[in-house]
Amino acid sequence: MAVGVVPAEINGWPPNCACDAETEFSSRPMYTPPSPANSLNCQSSISRPLFWDVIPLCDLYSIVHVVLLPSSLRLLSNPISLRSRNGAPGVDGRQSQSQPQTQSRFIDALANLGLGPSTWAHAGVAVYTAILPTTDGYVARSDFLRQRLQDFPFSISKIQECASPLRKYVSCRVLPASINSEDGLANVVEQAAGVIQWGDLEASVSILDLQQYLLCLTQELHDRLNNAPWTTPHYIARKRVALIRGRPNLTAGGPIYRAARSLGFDLVIIDDEGHWLQADTDENRMHREAFLATDMTEDSGVVDRIIASITRYSLPIHGIFTVSDNFFVTCARVAEALGLPTNPVSAFQTSVDKHRSRLLQDAPGQTARVSSVDELNALLALPPSPNAFRPVYPVIVKPTRGWSSECVSKVSNPEDLATAVSKATARHGSAAVIEPFFDGPEIDANFVLLDGDVLFFEVADEPPCNADRHDASVQDTFSPEALTLPSALPDAEQEVVRNTLRDLLVRAGFRTGVFHVEARVIRSNSEYREIEGTVDLVRKNDARETTAECKLIEINARPPGYRVSVPSRHTYGVDYFAVHMLAAVGDYERLKLAARPFDHMAEDRTAGAQYWSRLVYVPAPKAGVVRWSASGGLSPCEWLKRRRPDLADKIVLAVDYCVPGDRVELFTDGARTYVAHVLVCSRVSRRDAIERGEEVLKAFDIEVEVV
Repeated sequence: MAVGVVPAEINGWPPNCACDAETEFSSRPMYTPPSPANSLNCQSSISRPLFWDVIPLCDLYSIVHVVLLPSSLRLLSNPISLRSRNGAPGVDGRQSQSQPQTQSRFIDALANLGLGPSTWAHAGVAVYTAILPTTDGYVARSDFLRQRLQDFPFSISKIQECASPLRKYVSCRVLPASINSEDGLANVVEQAAGVIQWGDLEASVSILDLQQYLLCLTQELHDRLNNAPWTTPHYIARKRVALIRGRPNLTAGGPIYRAARSLGFDLVIIDDEGHWLQADTDENRMHREAFLATDMTEDSGVVDRIIASITRYSLPIHGIFTVSDNFFVTCARVAEALGLPTNPVSAFQTSVDKHRSRLLQDAPGQTARVSSVDELNALLALPPSPNAFRPVYPVIVKPTRGWSSECVSKVSNPEDLATAVSKATARHGSAAVIEPFFDGPEIDANFVLLDGDVLFFEVADEPPCNADRHDASVQDTFSPEALTLPSALPDAEQEVVRNTLRDLLVRAGFRTGVFHVEARVIRSNSEYREIEGTVDLVRKNDARETTAECKLIEINARPPGYRVSVPSRHTYGVDYFAVHMLAAVGDYERLKLAARPFDHMAEDRTAGAQYWSRLVYVPAPKAGVVRWSASGGLSPCEWLKRRRPDLADKIVLAVDYCVPGDRVELFTDGARTYVAHVLVCSRVSRRDAIERGEEVLKAFDIEVEVV
């Protein structure tokens, strides 16, 4: 095995890493074991000795690890002090006499990519890995390596991706015998699709640690790249895609704009006059090619106005999409009129109308649609009949149009029904749908479909909210409090969810794209219960053979919102916004590539998940005006990480929604007002992720002044 370097006491080493020097990868065969260590002594031209190894990572990639020792070590020419850790030999730097620092072609190759330390005489150990796809092809995504290496459990100093989007990459087949000089290593760096510079390591290290480090590093790379081609064999034409509604700010829109750039799309924004992306500034040009100011008033003429803006634009547009719920139908109509890829208009009409979508899985008398309290009273006064609506409490009342749990009520008695209907009909001027309350674990299920086939599917668990309580009143909300991935539902129940919801999507008319579906599982063998202070979804004490059913709550024909898409992208490596755009232009080959999750395997964890994650929603503590004075000007998220470094290590991403001077309310449109979201992860256990998430929520401090 190649020799790499690691500190004797490495900080942050994954505690559950399955690799060790004795077993290597015997638990799950990955690839042909690497050849014995190869070493080069380039002291005549290179200022630091090195070790290297060529590894056939999988069918798709080969990798080359290169380890540069401190310049104070003179391998093969000067004595090296060896010491042991647990009996293993090691290397220990000893300051040698001053020697000339001669630049080398290998060092130049790294420096040309912006890699390497400012001085090559520093005492640390530098580790590099070159990534080499094994076949020629066109680059599917320019930031592919960054996407696949996100939250890597080893420290990364820099990632340099050398392949431009849409350009052809010519593979470099590297054999150990072909690297017999410094020039050979330089050629590898220059021909690699990407090069990783890992965090510098200490000079004092045992050989056993060194070997174990590279073993685990290699397996982690394998699990991220094994099933994910960087290139496609077919030519990729540059295309232009239009986004209807450009998102309210950079926080919400950033994942879309970044995905468009990495895919090689030219992005055109269609939105109202005065939108923040309209100004022709350098910063805005980074996010979009053009802005088409259009009257977006939601009336009968909006489709024609959008079409007119597109046809007036001087360059062709190959696809159109939106992530704004109230423009799904409009977007589909525009796409149909222009002959662009889309699902049927009728499918979107079903998904945005919660009454119509409820009827996909309904029984006579279960569900009703009313436009007012008077209409409700008239409906309840009708004489009994086999199919007459008769509510069986508790029921759910919600607007037929709406999102984010706005004005959704659980009604447990007839006296509160009119109150809930009045609240629902006041939102968006829509009617109210009255439907059964399904008692069971609530889930978010995300699908990537291609012509009706499931390319990727995942389930996330939503813990009970206020309205789930048995004593909940009509004023309690269904505002989510957290999200946990992967799901703790039994595999058989997740399969029921997959099959049921996929069939409902296809029945509604959807064939291709990303779909975020909310549902509940009734008669599940799992329930939420507190165990040693932690509430989680666990197997029932009296669990028995039952036939679980999945009951639809609503269909969102889009990626999860930017907040909810974060845990999926980080946990599984699937970027739903990229998939959404690829579907919009009909690029189904790259869509397949974008839907590939990681290849991690772990006990009690869904295949493909690199860890357990917990998304925490931070609600406004009270109504008032946000201040940052107590934190010395730091945002609440940064202030949290500064005060709690023990939690900062577990935080993947933390996003503040407010700045000083913003006014926040306890509720917005009938749902809880949030001031931030925080994603935490754990490679130890699901319970550990939940506990860290709860600690984050308790420690989060935002100053709200009542005025």
